[in-house]
Amino acid sequence: MRTSVSVLALVTLAACGGGSGAGSAPAPNPAASAAAPTPQSKLVTPQFVIDVPTGTSSKARSPQRVSPATSSVTITLTNPPAGLTPTSVTTPITLPCPCTVNGPPAPPAVADNFTVSTFASNNGSGSALDAGSTTSTPATGGNDIITIVLGGIPAKVAISGVPAAFAADTQNQTQALTVTVSDAANYPITTGTFANPVDISLSDSGSHGTSLSGTTACSTGTSCIVLAGPSSTATLRYGGLAENPVTIASSGTGLTSAGTATFTPVLNAITSVAGNPTTTYTGGGTGIDLYTANSAATVGYSGTVNYKEAGFTDAPYSQNLNLASGATCGTFATAAAGANALGETPFTATAIVSPVNGVCTETVTDGLTDQTNTLPTFKITYTSTSVGATSKSRSH
Repeated sequence: MRTSVSVLALVTLAACGGGSGAGSAPAPNPAASAAAPTPQSKLVTPQFVIDVPTGTSSKARSPQRVSPATSSVTITLTNPPAGLTPTSVTTPITLPCPCTVNGPPAPPAVADNFTVSTFASNNGSGSALDAGSTTSTPATGGNDIITIVLGGIPAKVAISGVPAAFAADTQNQTQALTVTVSDAANYPITTGTFANPVDISLSDSGSHGTSLSGTTACSTGTSCIVLAGPSSTATLRYGGLAENPVTIASSGTGLTSAGTATFTPVLNAITSVAGNPTTTYTGGGTGIDLYTANSAATVGYSGTVNYKEAGFTDAPYSQNLNLASGATCGTFATAAAGANALGETPFTATAIVSPVNGVCTETVTDGLTDQTNTLPTFKITYTSTSVGATSKSRSH
């Protein structure tokens, strides 16, 4: 059964030397060049047959494409001899084909370079949809068969299939992305190759985070791959690091709509480490109670609490948590994060010189915009007398 013209159609362009079909080229204009023109009698007028085959041809042909929106085709001889005119012929066509169109006159017995482009409007106007090129050396009076591969011209890119449930702290999670590349008439390019390659890249380039793998890598490394055609693959790989949302972007020559997508990992909550001290302040909970400004004191002068987040502070990620701004501890203590140790971040509060009684609440954060879990807090207090059962000294 014959297939109709669709985004899955194949196109075969064959040139036959010596044909005279419709649209024959006029004689060359001698004034076009100072050099002697090639006599018209020595030229051949190639005929290009655009066909939508119903099955596998008996001749070896490459998979090709013609956009269903095609209204005209332009064939250009890109290496004409001096004085030859015209060098380009445009013919309106109506799908479905086969359709026979003339190319520009070309000299035999030399390598002739042709480009073929399809357009959405008549007279070679409107959006360019497909393009290809070929080189042929026609014999004088011969009947050479030329094969030319047309590639769809990418105009719009859409990225989908981004995983929504990849969780932090799990390495080597992968998901194949769906990248839909369409021509200027909004028809997906599903066969052959792209006339211009499309790059897919990531905003993330750090280790243990998000990367891309595919058929062909960009020269810039693992954060970019090249799509040469619809059969090229793009796979997102997540290494388990708790990180900000990652932008997946597309780029390429002539794109009018370079689509993007966002990968957002599922983050774990930040938790207080077992064994952290608790405060005797109203409400209790994790906290550090200070009561002396004597730096020689073994207790009451400073204290430490530890926090962790799976996929952030643990190996192999080993990132540091921090304190959010906004706490008002400055009249009696300082608070600072220490270096990550054993998969935990320590926070130490230290009494200042001449402290006053007070209490403040510190918030522990990973600084990530996609952290949806409630951020934990701890209190820092200072009193002029020791408090609680663990107090061992006082200062006045």
